[in-house]
Amino acid sequence: MANIITEAYDPVYRNLVFPLYEGVLRRRGIYRYYRSLSKAPSIPRSELREMQRRKLHELLEYCSANVPFYRSLFEEHGVDASGVYDVEALRDKGIFTNKRIVREAGESILSREFRKEDLPNSATSGSTGSPVLFYMTRDNWCLRVAAKYRSEDWIGKPLGTPATMIWGHKPGRPRSARIKSSLYWAFQNYQFISAFDIGEESLLRHLASISRHGSRFIESYVTVVYLMAKLIEKRDLQPPKLDGIIVGAEKLFDFQKEQIERSFGCRVFNRYGCTEFSNVASECEGREGLHVNVDNLWVEVVDEADRPVMGTVGDIVITDLANRAMPLIRYKIGDKGAMTEEICSCGRTFPMLKEIVGRVSETMKTGDGREIHDMYFLWKLSRAPGLVRFRVVQDSLAHIRVEIEHDGSVDREVTTGWIREALKDLEQYRISSTLEYVDTIPLTGAGKMRFFVSELADASGRAGRDTP
Repeated sequence: MANIITEAYDPVYRNLVFPLYEGVLRRRGIYRYYRSLSKAPSIPRSELREMQRRKLHELLEYCSANVPFYRSLFEEHGVDASGVYDVEALRDKGIFTNKRIVREAGESILSREFRKEDLPNSATSGSTGSPVLFYMTRDNWCLRVAAKYRSEDWIGKPLGTPATMIWGHKPGRPRSARIKSSLYWAFQNYQFISAFDIGEESLLRHLASISRHGSRFIESYVTVVYLMAKLIEKRDLQPPKLDGIIVGAEKLFDFQKEQIERSFGCRVFNRYGCTEFSNVASECEGREGLHVNVDNLWVEVVDEADRPVMGTVGDIVITDLANRAMPLIRYKIGDKGAMTEEICSCGRTFPMLKEIVGRVSETMKTGDGREIHDMYFLWKLSRAPGLVRFRVVQDSLAHIRVEIEHDGSVDREVTTGWIREALKDLEQYRISSTLEYVDTIPLTGAGKMRFFVSELADASGRAGRDTP
């Protein structure tokens, strides 16, 4: 059922509130970037490539002058930034970064022109269980938000469209911060729902809330909205009336997409993003691939020998052409995907990722039948002091074991106290935790470190899934 208030607010926010608030009152770049970015997908590919080459050259020269880590890296590998305009030259010199390199580089990978205390940041752990803080300029943050808005225009979700965001949230926020966050989402005609508690009763409440809000779109982790879809079918529920569902953060399998579309009666749009770069690529209305934001990112797909491949799955490597605070050049993000030379029927000139190979999520189960999304632990633990990386192992419905690699920068008692406090709300599910400090956490056969592992047997008696 449509919500009269959110429906009426839709055009008001888009045509009046958003440009007035962002462009005049806050004097931020979101509105300006949004207007300029919207023109880029019609630029011929040859011009887009020249734009990338120019931005890459400017980035490299900036890094040589202002970022100690890259100045040393370029000197070590014989890279003269004044003559480089293409990532091929960087590949030939063996230039790349990854999460480990960024962590070891410390503050040397930050530009000397900024104070990190003044910069927006976000923490990521991904499937490695090893948290790292990534910084960006405030202007770059505005650019990323504008790129998200642009991609949503492509699927018929213009600014102000009533929507529900089902995502993670930072732990331990005071009541005032939670109220402020709710107002922030309401201001944009969104409602925010936590993605962590995904048992059946919680999902039923979420579905009812989505209908009451009058949401026309859902933005969600794949796992959450897939479980909602299964519940709708299982209980023969009337789903919210939606125009579409945007999913990300996890690999979207065909069987999940089919179930979601069948249950909700609307189309699913895939989006690929990450903490380091925010929105990287998004599907348009044609859904023939994910258009890469090439006006601000340079995305490569390479084989094991770091050679570019087309049409086959390889490692995704990304260079942020816009972020000067913490430049990431040829960053091997740890995901795999496949580029395509096909041109989308929508007419947009941005190249496409045909396939994204991401990680598979598991859920923590409780004694009363609830399921908690595994991203819960990423959000809860990623900022713990002294933490190098972690793994949570559920060995019973009433107990989890938290394995911790510690860097010695603070006393273990400090880390222990922080983690105990962060996981305190597990008491409501009657789940206790044991903390175990270990020298190292073993990788999977695919060379990754999962931050959550379930050792419970499923309903058929099989062992918990071993995600590659």
